[in-house]
Amino acid sequence: KRDNIATHHLYQAWDPVPSLSPATTGALISHEKLLLQINTEREIGDMDYKLGQVSIHSIWLGNNITPLREEEWGEDEEDENDVPAPSSPPTSPINTRKHRAGVDIHSCSQFLLELYSQWILPSNPSKRTPVILISEVVRSVMFWSALVHCKSQCLFISQNYLDKAVAEPVSRLLESTLRSTHMPSRIGALHGILYILECDLLDETAKQLIPIISEYLLSNLRGVAHCVNIHNQQHILVMCAAAFYLIENYPLDVGPEFSAGIIQMCGVMVSGSDESTPSIIYHCVLRGLERLLLSEQLSRLDSESLVKLSVDRVNVQSPHRAMAALGLMLTCMYTGRKEKISPSRITDANPGAPDSESVIVAMERVSVLFDRIRKGFPFEARVVARILPQFLDDFFPPQDVMNKVIGEFLSNQQPYPQFMATVVYKVFQTLHSTGQSSMVRDWVMLSLSNFTQRTPVAMAMWSLSCFFVSASTSQWISAMYP
Repeated sequence: KRDNIATHHLYQAWDPVPSLSPATTGALISHEKLLLQINTEREIGDMDYKLGQVSIHSIWLGNNITPLREEEWGEDEEDENDVPAPSSPPTSPINTRKHRAGVDIHSCSQFLLELYSQWILPSNPSKRTPVILISEVVRSVMFWSALVHCKSQCLFISQNYLDKAVAEPVSRLLESTLRSTHMPSRIGALHGILYILECDLLDETAKQLIPIISEYLLSNLRGVAHCVNIHNQQHILVMCAAAFYLIENYPLDVGPEFSAGIIQMCGVMVSGSDESTPSIIYHCVLRGLERLLLSEQLSRLDSESLVKLSVDRVNVQSPHRAMAALGLMLTCMYTGRKEKISPSRITDANPGAPDSESVIVAMERVSVLFDRIRKGFPFEARVVARILPQFLDDFFPPQDVMNKVIGEFLSNQQPYPQFMATVVYKVFQTLHSTGQSSMVRDWVMLSLSNFTQRTPVAMAMWSLSCFFVSASTSQWISAMYP
């Protein structure tokens, strides 16, 4: 679930800024799949192989173990029904004796399976099966297990007996280990709990552990959120990973109070200074929050708080932290939209337009991006300029953003006019492709007088040339743009 690969996965391919597709919807490109597969506690670019680097499914794959999951068994049994019966009976001694005696072992086993299920799992909770009968059923299943050859019967034995035999001692062991004063033992217990939560065969154990682990996470994260730098870093990482996994996969079991508490403490950790919150924990928290947004397990109130948090973090001085927060901000805005069709592409059949309040709020957030281009480092400006045209097209009507785009392009305080020229070019090309060339011509005519105020003259000539090339509908002239 967390990482369906058999070896530890390098992190250098992860891009903190989600790419926007050139298609008409502006959807995130495969980052949902990427975020939902990678372990949040992993260190970025870490080449070491350490605890928790592979998932339970990776271990099954590496050892050729087929997980006993109901959805897989259902598909397998349907496939088996299509397979023709063998022309000759099996040749093993046991099967040969069954065949000679004419015993239909499959029908008998199926009958016992249904009967034992009624006794072990009664439909009426008030009607309890006598303990002596349950004892005899277990004794019978022990003898019956040697004759089992059907997958559904193996699943019945595994779910109703093996899990119960393992659940209680495992729960007691992990609970006592979490109370230990030995930090490596507590970290190991958290990794063990993560594996149990991921394993489809141990649902009962997971249900017993959820109250224990949720209480542990809330109390411990609340105590270290303001001073992450003086606490064990690996412990915080695996606690964050466990918290995000619980919210994502067990939202009903942990409840909204747990989710709200974790989101609040994540905000405290992310809002800390560079000294108080190490970079690895900062990125771990942001990746986990993006996972929760993409999995749609957060309330509207929590999502809105993350939007404010991400916008605030985009304004920080550190470029690396600002770019990571930019990814969270884009994820918040795109996942928060009920309709992801650009206002410029709304058809007559659906004439709805974004309300003025939402446009104003979005304009405040896009102003943060323009400020980052103006005040950031060159690589920051390049990243923001790459995503800005598609972002503007997805969230704003053209008439609401053209003045801002052209104004930033012509501003004498703009240190990266080449990046803003790219934004102007892509915005104009989008308008041409949607049949709004007349709007481009109108804005060109309105803006010509502003080029005379551009200094020096050489910069004014360069800006005007880029402007005309961007506005041209000729593919030959447009191809001149570098």
